[in-house]
Order: sequence, then structure tokens, then C-alpha cells
Amino acid sequence: MVSPLHSNGHAELQRENVVSAFGDLASRPDLRPELLLKLTGKLQTTLDLNQLLEIFFTEMQQAVLVDGMVYQHAELKLRYSIGRQPPHSASYQLQTQKDYMGELVFYRSTRFREHELANIEGLLSTLVFPLRNALRYQEALLAAYRDPLTGAGNRVALDQTLNREIELTKRHQQDLSILMLDLDHFKLINDLYGHATGDEVLKAVVDCIGRCIRQTDMCFRYGGEEFLIMLSNADGAGALRIAERIRMSISDLRFDTDKGPLQVTTSIGCAGMTFEDDKESLLHRADKALYRAKHAGRNRVICDVDEVTVV
Repeated sequence: MVSPLHSNGHAELQRENVVSAFGDLASRPDLRPELLLKLTGKLQTTLDLNQLLEIFFTEMQQAVLVDGMVYQHAELKLRYSIGRQPPHSASYQLQTQKDYMGELVFYRSTRFREHELANIEGLLSTLVFPLRNALRYQEALLAAYRDPLTGAGNRVALDQTLNREIELTKRHQQDLSILMLDLDHFKLINDLYGHATGDEVLKAVVDCIGRCIRQTDMCFRYGGEEFLIMLSNADGAGALRIAERIRMSISDLRFDTDKGPLQVTTSIGCAGMTFEDDKESLLHRADKALYRAKHAGRNRVICDVDEVTVV
């Protein structure tokens, strides 16, 4: 079903109707049956979320003039935007009886009229189940590339993503830096406090990293307590700032255990890509910088260039 949330710019919905994929429409849309049939057929041709939303946006413009559309699903951290976002909008929440499927917002430069909102709701009723299937497929793909404990990307995701980013960086002559992060004395944490506490630490560290990096950056679990952070469009100085922010944030974490409070620290090696680098050479330089950080006393950041150290 499609629940109208709100419309702004004087196109406000004055009713509490819910439009169901299998119920009667409270406000009858004025839609050609052949348009709905064509749209239904096209929406069943793909499980790719972006392609599905693009098909829907293109086909709906035959019934309602819309300048832009934004789809977002906060829980799955999904956002798709197409077209412009003028001041007038109408928002809808999509769900079945069991599944929440996110929110769609439609934009245009003039107010939506009542019959146009009814048409949008009629069109949305054809999207509900194809969208549910696309989201389930998306979740399955994400699970295949995600570390089940921490939610960080796994080694398969790292290999594919880093190769792609290196290629794009060279093609567009942009900066790319990576951080190799290892938790200090993590084996001792497992031995003294137990593996359950160790798992709690790993999950908290990944959450902490996520709060410190930008939306364009990515975190991967490289090994047991070792993580790799990929920083797109970040030069050496920018990477060092992010690395130090991560180091300080992790050192501020506190864990209450049955054996008393626990504090963790991390050592970080930083490497910026050169145009001679491939994946192996870039990882090797970051790993060497991490090794130096460990042997310099831990709880510090070292860059592979000129052995710059941040403590």
C-alpha cells in the first residue's frame, strides 16, 4: 500500500487515505488502462533498484508531469535521485502489510492538483511489489559483500571496489588514499575479557569509523581485527586528518565489562596512490606504514610518505 505522508507548496493532502495494491482507490485516478498495463509489464523486467525507479519515473510522466523524484530507505541506507527538485513536492511511504519499502518524494515547479495526486497514487500501486522484490534482491547482494559481524565490507567487496577505484582514479587523475587500521593488543582483549566482548569491540569500532568518514568513503574488514578504509578524492594531508579523527574517536570508546572498564586503541598506516600503483603495491605500502606505527609504540598514525607520524 501507499501512504500519503505530506505535500508542501500548497499542494497539501487533506485526507488520510491509504492506497492499496489490491484494494479500492479512495480517489479514483484518471489513468488509461494500457498505460498501467505497460508500466506493470516494464516494472517486472528488472530487479535492479536504480533501473526500476528510472523506468517508473519515465513512464509516469505520461500521466503526471513531474520534474524530479527522490527515493530513500533510511534503514538500508539507500538513496536514489533523478531530475530536479523544485519547491513543490508530494511524499509517499511505501509498504505492504509486512514490509516497509522506503519513501518516494515527487517534485515539480507548480502545485500538484488533487486529480494528479490520485494519478500518482494509482501509478504507485503498480510499483509496490516490484520494488519489494528489488529490495530483497538488493539485500541479498549486500549480504554477499558484507562482514556478518560488523557490517563492514568483506574481502570480496574490497577486491572488487579497490580495483575499480584505482582504475577510476587513474582515468580521472584524482586522489585516492587508503588507511590500514589494526586494533592494539586485540588478542589480549579476547583472552582477558572473552570473545563476546571482543565482538562488541569490533562492532563498536566499525560504527565509530562510520561516524568519522565521509559518505563517499568505505570501510572493509581486512582480517580479524584489521580494517581498511578507502578514501576517494583524499590526498595525503586529508587522509591523515581523517585517520587521526578515527584514532582519537576509537581511543574515546569505553566498554563496561565484568572485569572492569576497557579502553581500546588503534594503530593506522596511511598510503596515497601514485599512478604507478596497482592494488597490491598500494596495499603493501599501507601495510608497511601500519607495521611502523605498531613498532613505534602503537596508538598512532604513520603515513608511508616521509614516515610522517601523528600521535
